[in-house]
Amino acid sequence: MFGIFIFYSVYLKLSSRCRIQVFRYVTDTPRHTVLPWGHLAFGYLVYSLGQRAVRRRPPTDLPTIALVVGTQLPDLVDKPLNWWFGVFDGRGAGHSLLVMGPCCLLVYLLARRYGYGRLAGGFVTGVLTHLFSDAWLPILAGDIQIGAPYLLWPLLPAPTYEKDSLLDHAVALEGSLRSLPWDSPVALLSTWFGAQLGIMLLLVSLWVYDGVPGLRVVTGGVRTLRTRV
Repeated sequence: MFGIFIFYSVYLKLSSRCRIQVFRYVTDTPRHTVLPWGHLAFGYLVYSLGQRAVRRRPPTDLPTIALVVGTQLPDLVDKPLNWWFGVFDGRGAGHSLLVMGPCCLLVYLLARRYGYGRLAGGFVTGVLTHLFSDAWLPILAGDIQIGAPYLLWPLLPAPTYEKDSLLDHAVALEGSLRSLPWDSPVALLSTWFGAQLGIMLLLVSLWVYDGVPGLRVVTGGVRTLRTRV
């Protein structure tokens, strides 16, 4: 959150014209889409730092797995709606605070009632960090109505483009990867894709420092499946 505060302070010092150019640069091109591992990295960074600040300890196994699910859930809701039914543009109901907010609150209250509040906390953190990382600049700029109307769907209409598919996304990603400056690490890290790779490396480092929470549950589940097969 301190990093967000610093960014916002600098952003406010920009002229209105510069703000518009920065806003368009980040939001108007597909290359600046936050990829799944970008959502995961940002969600885990927030959750790990929050756990250390509040509970004075690193994340534990099951809440971390719940966090991972939460960081991907909005896309798991909205992407298939676009791929298979042509609804929204990949950001709609699953990216709406008016939809996901009440759902997260309900999940947390029910989970807390039955003693699973920490799991729900990880899940809710994952969902909310996903929404913020998709719309951080419109939020900070106070321009949600134009830059991220899906956050207030159905009060605001979510953008709707032509239906695409998972294959279309894979082809577009492959083309983007080919255009990256792989021969120059500095130039690569200066791209949006490279920045997300850098954040992912930071995530892995922090995850190892935290004691690889969640890994024991996953490996234990794999061993159980192997013994039953």
